[in-house]
Amino acid sequence: MQKTVRKLLRAVADYDPDYYDMYADQNEAFFAQLYLERIRRHAEAAGIRFDAKVLEAGCQAGRLVVPLAKMGFEVTGVDTSRFALRRAREHAKQASVNATFVQGKVQEVLADHPEWRFDIVVCAEVLYLCQDYRDILRTLAGAVRPGGLLCVSHRPKFYYLLEALRQYDLASVVQVQSRSEGPFRDAAYYNWQTEEELRRLYASLGLTWQALYPIDRYAWLSGANPSQMTSEQRDRLRELELASTEATSMARYVLVIAAR
Repeated sequence: MQKTVRKLLRAVADYDPDYYDMYADQNEAFFAQLYLERIRRHAEAAGIRFDAKVLEAGCQAGRLVVPLAKMGFEVTGVDTSRFALRRAREHAKQASVNATFVQGKVQEVLADHPEWRFDIVVCAEVLYLCQDYRDILRTLAGAVRPGGLLCVSHRPKFYYLLEALRQYDLASVVQVQSRSEGPFRDAAYYNWQTEEELRRLYASLGLTWQALYPIDRYAWLSGANPSQMTSEQRDRLRELELASTEATSMARYVLVIAAR
């Protein structure tokens, strides 16, 4: 669909048939549960109450914001897309929860509100696409109050190695092995890290490493589709995913939890 037509449909009809609403997608709702359960457990261990303040950077249509608000957290979602935030507000309304939504780049939003501090800052499935991911991560870390948590997902190097091998693209395998960011196959920008690289990155921010968890390990490796499973099968798969407590990069994403 042409860009101008999409903009017009979004502005006038609040409609875009090509928009990927992660909140409404059954697969994404399943994977959101993995993030939420990890965050919930660490918040509880850190003594963070369910009325605490939470920021999600890159909240899209509210896939994590709305469930976090349902838990009782005071949630602020930031995203660059005005259309995504309209969807997020509608999902929050339908779920009968309150959340604050702010349009803009998270670095600029936080710079405009230097007094903002949060008990938990979340950024899921965003930074692997950002060339300035180190600066964004530094900004997010600065918004965490002492005793709070920073919860961020990254793309592990293993993901790109396996994706390239599945396409018999050995040239890309060599490129991924030799660096940690840059173009990958389709020439777009991505970044990827090993656990050791992530540990160094978070230590440089003055944060205390808490855990690294795989997000979407078994479904991705096997090609299984949660939306095509029965409710009982999804419950079992969720149990298997959450039982993966050992640090492993054999997953579609890894979730790092660090404390200030």
